[in-house]
Amino acid sequence: MQMTDKRALVVDDSKSARAFLSRMLEKHGIEVDTAETAEQAIVYLARTRPDVIFMDVLMPGMDGYEVCRQLKLDPALGGIPVTFISSLEDTLDTVKAFQTGGVDYITKPFQLEEVIARVEAQLARYQLYQHEQKLAAL
Repeated sequence: MQMTDKRALVVDDSKSARAFLSRMLEKHGIEVDTAETAEQAIVYLARTRPDVIFMDVLMPGMDGYEVCRQLKLDPALGGIPVTFISSLEDTLDTVKAFQTGGVDYITKPFQLEEVIARVEAQLARYQLYQHEQKLAAL
């Protein structure tokens, strides 16, 4: 399925992980922007609204959990689905991801079919959310 006119932000301090996930998403028609740090992601989000965010958990400085907490407090950004990506496989890490506002948690290494299926579901939910917001504003 080609998902044209969709934009993702991939935030990961690993250059290879950013590149791999970006290629996967671009092959399915999603425009991808990347950030190496949480701080770069925050600057990016101040000017651009992606349709989905992939956020690494462990990064130098601010971690992905804290970025997600901040996003969820901002009415303009709070509805954007955040999928955490991490090599951490402990149940407590997954639970923390959901508690901070994440909608999904994918462990590395990525499986193409799984990532694309999850993205499609999240984009559909986000489109519904945007539609509901427009109706509520009428």
